[in-house]
Amino acid sequence: MDAMARPHCFRCRRPQEVCLCADIPTLDVRTRFVFLTHPKEAKKTKNGTGRLAHLALPGSEVLVGIDFREHPRVNALIREGGCWLLYPAARGEEGGASQAPRVLFLLDATWPCAKKMMTQSTNLHGLPRLSLDVDRPSEFVTKHQPDPRCLATIEAVDRTLWTLTENGEERWDAARSEALLRPFRRMNDIALEFARNPPPGSYRRSGPFRPPESRPGRSSKATGRNIVFLG
Repeated sequence: MDAMARPHCFRCRRPQEVCLCADIPTLDVRTRFVFLTHPKEAKKTKNGTGRLAHLALPGSEVLVGIDFREHPRVNALIREGGCWLLYPAARGEEGGASQAPRVLFLLDATWPCAKKMMTQSTNLHGLPRLSLDVDRPSEFVTKHQPDPRCLATIEAVDRTLWTLTENGEERWDAARSEALLRPFRRMNDIALEFARNPPPGSYRRSGPFRPPESRPGRSSKATGRNIVFLG
């Protein structure tokens, strides 16, 4: 092991000095979330919010890959029935199933990677979809969002549970929502503190911290309902 490498927490996979495990709750929900995680997202140790959501939800699963057509676990769940996909759909095209979601697949990746995963994973195409109306911006303050409707994965889970509660399929409330998002907000606080006060010898260039929305970035052509998973 590299003598200069910082020790990491094996659970949340973050450096031990900024471990988030004390902030991660255990929240029982009716819906089983299955995170289909892009390999690039799976390697993240500092801001992978899909893993934070997985750790908070007993019974959830993380499956890593890009093309899930031949994935035995994914196909077994689909054969059992009751599977939905959290993914944008045109208005009027959501749903399509007579029962509430038993399993909800969620693509845990940046938006370009999620689109590639969706294109290749044709076994997901026939699943009923759940889309979110994103009415407020992401709290992922340290990342430049390509569109105001972009969400971190853990935020998408939270808003999904609110939507399912409105439909009578979950029992989500403000206290549980706050508990789920607590490690995500703590992660943001840590990143902001580092950005404003980088330690001596840091790679970060000197100069005042600029919030992501003030930095140049690519515009998005997204329209209608949309969710973007940032990890």
